[in-house]
Amino acid sequence: MSFLTHSQARAANRPQRVNSYVDYEVKAGDTTEDMDFFSSQDGRRGVRKSVNVSPRKRKLLPSELDDLANWTPMPDNDAAAGEETAETGEKRRRYESSDDPMKSWRPMLQFFLDELLRREGLGDQAESCSCCQKTFTAGCRRFRCRQCGIFIQCKECLLERHQLTPLHTPQEWIGSYWTRVTLQSLDFVYQIGHGGHQCPHPAPSVRTMIVLDFPHIHDINYRYCACDLSDRANNLEQLLRNDWYPATTVDPATCATFATLEIFRLTTVVGGLNVHDFVRTMEKSTDPWGVETVPDRYKAFGRMSRQFAFLGRLKRAGRAHDAQGGGGDGERGEGMNLPDGWRDVEPQFQFLFMLILAIDANFRMRNRLRANAHDDPPLASGWGYMQEEKGYKAHLRNAISTCVAFAALSQKDTRLTTGLRSSGVGAVVCARHELIRPQGMGDLQKGERYMNMDYIVLAAVWGVTLLYLAFCYDIVCQWKIRFKQRMAAMPAHMQLDLDKTTVVFGLPVWHAMAHERKCQVQNSLTYQEGVGRTDGEGTERVWSDFNELATATKEMNFGAREDAIEDKVDFHNTEKNLKQGSTLPRKLIIAIEERDRQVASFEEVDRTLNPELRQEWQAMIDDWNADRAKPNPYELDEGKNPVSESSIRLELAKEELDEAANGKATLHGSSLTSFLVMGLQLENSQDKIRNELKGRSVLAGEQSQRVAELRRGFFVKLRKFRALQAVYAPTAIEEVKEEDENRDADLPPHEAEAVKLFLPSGMQGVTHRADLEGLAEKEARLREGQLHDNIRRLRSRLHAKRHLLQYRNDHLVGQRGGTRAAVLMEQITENIQLAVGRYRRARKALLALRGEAACEAWKPLEDADIRLDQEREADALARERLGGVGSSSRKSTRGIMTAISSKQKKMSWIWTQGGGPDADEQELVDAVRVEWAAAKARKERWTEEVELLREEMRRVLRFLKWRALWWEDRRTVTQAVMPEVKDGLQAFAAQQAAILRQIARKFKSSWGASISIAVRTALAEDLERLAGDTALFATM
Repeated sequence: MSFLTHSQARAANRPQRVNSYVDYEVKAGDTTEDMDFFSSQDGRRGVRKSVNVSPRKRKLLPSELDDLANWTPMPDNDAAAGEETAETGEKRRRYESSDDPMKSWRPMLQFFLDELLRREGLGDQAESCSCCQKTFTAGCRRFRCRQCGIFIQCKECLLERHQLTPLHTPQEWIGSYWTRVTLQSLDFVYQIGHGGHQCPHPAPSVRTMIVLDFPHIHDINYRYCACDLSDRANNLEQLLRNDWYPATTVDPATCATFATLEIFRLTTVVGGLNVHDFVRTMEKSTDPWGVETVPDRYKAFGRMSRQFAFLGRLKRAGRAHDAQGGGGDGERGEGMNLPDGWRDVEPQFQFLFMLILAIDANFRMRNRLRANAHDDPPLASGWGYMQEEKGYKAHLRNAISTCVAFAALSQKDTRLTTGLRSSGVGAVVCARHELIRPQGMGDLQKGERYMNMDYIVLAAVWGVTLLYLAFCYDIVCQWKIRFKQRMAAMPAHMQLDLDKTTVVFGLPVWHAMAHERKCQVQNSLTYQEGVGRTDGEGTERVWSDFNELATATKEMNFGAREDAIEDKVDFHNTEKNLKQGSTLPRKLIIAIEERDRQVASFEEVDRTLNPELRQEWQAMIDDWNADRAKPNPYELDEGKNPVSESSIRLELAKEELDEAANGKATLHGSSLTSFLVMGLQLENSQDKIRNELKGRSVLAGEQSQRVAELRRGFFVKLRKFRALQAVYAPTAIEEVKEEDENRDADLPPHEAEAVKLFLPSGMQGVTHRADLEGLAEKEARLREGQLHDNIRRLRSRLHAKRHLLQYRNDHLVGQRGGTRAAVLMEQITENIQLAVGRYRRARKALLALRGEAACEAWKPLEDADIRLDQEREADALARERLGGVGSSSRKSTRGIMTAISSKQKKMSWIWTQGGGPDADEQELVDAVRVEWAAAKARKERWTEEVELLREEMRRVLRFLKWRALWWEDRRTVTQAVMPEVKDGLQAFAAQQAAILRQIARKFKSSWGASISIAVRTALAEDLERLAGDTALFATM
């Protein structure tokens, strides 16, 4: 049998689903197959058969990935309703008790003081015991316990009530005042093992224990249990099951309650409190006057708190549920928050799965060398956020040159590192959410060296298999140059696979200002596709939270310091994740508002641009995005059209000569056009006079002479203008005479700048007067020319001013150069104001001549349209608000109130008016290209920001779902443990799964609301917080 095989595409008969790693929807034209041709046995006919039918894979849309992909958080189709609600919402009712509580308290000061002093006496319950009602007789001892309640009781009732609460601090009345007593002094013995209840066979010996229970330090007499229970629980277990954490593992004499250790951890991670201050607080609370001997338990409490915090991190991470126990390796990899098939989405949506990281160092978190330091390693080096000690130090040793001289130089202490074990820490942070990456922190020995930062960065991204990875670093322009070569010297498992992962680099927004202009533009995040409006400054906001810890850890031993940092990072990341429920929607509100503003702004200026220019500039952007070595569309080529102070001076001088010649030229002939042109020249002369007089109450001699000459020249030309006006517009002469007759004869005549010319545009009802019809049309055409000329002149002058600013900042130093530049800047500003005034007058005249419809192409010129703002981008305020959302600062959390209906600078329409600059204005063409490209980039970044935020909301819900299922799986305990421990493992896993599901439901419910509801909710929260801040301010 002979046959021939070839491949061809064939349409499927109907849509179907094909099983594969990713489900690809098979539609018409989406299959490939091989066609077999062979002849029959008799050779008379051919047979064709399809074989090897397979689906042709296609790229997916994000909405096709999973059940959450089609869900849109906070749909913005009613954004306008949200804005209206925000602007017209009812004001909060005012209450004196909440707005100024101090005002209502001050008159009651004596009342509160009396009540405080009342507590110092016996009160109204001095006659009998409040518990057994026994009447107190002479010699009876009276007691009270503030923890139980302010009531008086006898000794027997006091001891009975405190069998289960041995850590209370009772007081005794000694005839004239209350004094503190201990239960130990009353022969009280606490029974361990039964929670204070009686033991059938207590241990015969009574022991003494120092127990730290905030806010006091107690001496307790106690007994261990010696009944059958003691066979199942040794002494150490009895203490732990009583919620007392022992300071040692053998015959402990000091314990701290679990509640006290939890309070200390919170005060440490929230407020940066150290062990010394916390224990000192307990000592002062126990003995305020220093008349007793309070045991010193500073070192013991430091050990206990450190161990307890570490155990808590292991517990929350699920290490106890692992078959390997607390020392097993943690999980790392994908599948937690990314949907199946994310790698196969369309290229334009791949930015949704980019990891954007910020890198920085903090030199406040230094650590001193101590002469009495002892070997104190971290409890779990490399398990969390700090670098694994051995591998990190081995890398640093190997990174130093083998050259003896160079090695000695690199190890030499500088003034800033003398006496320091660590000069600071380096960190890698998620630039989007400000979470510190696992293995994302490390100590710095001699400053922010590449050998340290490279290792920390690569350790933080170890295991990352994303398609795109972005690094934001304040020295990225230098750091990225040999990054690939330095990475090759790292351990193989830490190296990125650059064939599978594309790495991009950018400068943090605010740090970029310290770089050269060319460097700023080349590495700006604004021009980096896919990063949204990430500012890259997340590390700075993280450090503001960590600086409080720096003081507490500066004198710690190496291990204690690292464990303290680990605990702080664990709390920081947890808090950031829990705040995503309010942080992400607030960011989305800002992003949607700014996206709409930037899109409208760009479309407004883009629609008037010449299509050929648009195509050329877009091609330039595409080329630069593909290859950064190509010409940068976002910067001017200074070498092609150099602008300096001298060139600007020459240009201004030439322009002034041209205007002077034009103003003094004699108009030959008496044509209608000559008459109108003379009128426009007279208006320009009036502008010059007003400009000379502007802002001056008294003129210098030279200025006064110049104004007088201008006025004389005006009146000379005015006489000829009136003569021509009598010929071409006799009705205007009648209005001139009427104005003279109505003017008060006692007043001086009008100065030149106040004379009304009575051109057709300045006369009443010009659009309905037949005698002015031809004249009005000619003036309208001249006015259009004026509009075009002044827009062109305005663009040129603004461009010159921008360059002069840059030239001054880059090249001029000293008072002489600064003064010369200031004078030139004043001349340019005057020219700008002249062009603005003439444009506005010409547009007003055109409105009078042709009406509103004829001026649609010539927009009103506002002050904001001509403002130069070199140091801030047009969306800088929105970017600041976006970065501040979720910050621990109270000021930063109020971003929504300023977000609604905010007015910010945008690209002015003047740069693209009339299709953009003319061909003979090449330098200006380049300037407009930069403005247009930057406006387009802002529009695209804010559009990306909205999509990124919505994808991040979906990602949060995916993770919460995954983590809840992860904890559900841990309810099945596989390791061999005691039944009570197994029950605890199952209960904790069930609790964590339930909490995660509750968080997920809360997030999804609030995120599913429309944008208008989200705005109202955010505004209500801001108003409530503002009212709280006002009340707090009133108490200061």
